[in-house]
Amino acid sequence: MPDIEKNVTIAAPIEKVWAALTDPEAIAGWMGGPVKVDLKVGGGYTLFEAATAGAFTEIKKPETLEYTWRQNEWKKEWPDSVVRWELAAALGGAATRVRLTHNTFPNKEERDGHDEGWDMYWLEPMKAWLEA
Repeated sequence: MPDIEKNVTIAAPIEKVWAALTDPEAIAGWMGGPVKVDLKVGGGYTLFEAATAGAFTEIKKPETLEYTWRQNEWKKEWPDSVVRWELAAALGGAATRVRLTHNTFPNKEERDGHDEGWDMYWLEPMKAWLEA
């Protein structure tokens, strides 16, 4: 079982949800701040004014996106965690089912903080932006 698992349905086509997860302009539209994305396996990204960074490990447009995740304040010896998005068209293509998993946390505090953070700083604002 993943450390964190979130499931949500967004009233937007899968292509728009994919863009909200991968296109720097779209991400900045709902997240704000400077965003860098080099969308290829091995390519890197930075989010939240470079407080979060990692590299893409799997890309299967528009269904699967996986990448390493590291907070800049994490101790050097802590391993990167892993974020995985699985998207599926729903309601005849008018909506998208989203499954997010986030694994490999260095401790319970980081896991618990991210569990709340995914809702507050990612899923809720992205869903609101896509459904507006």
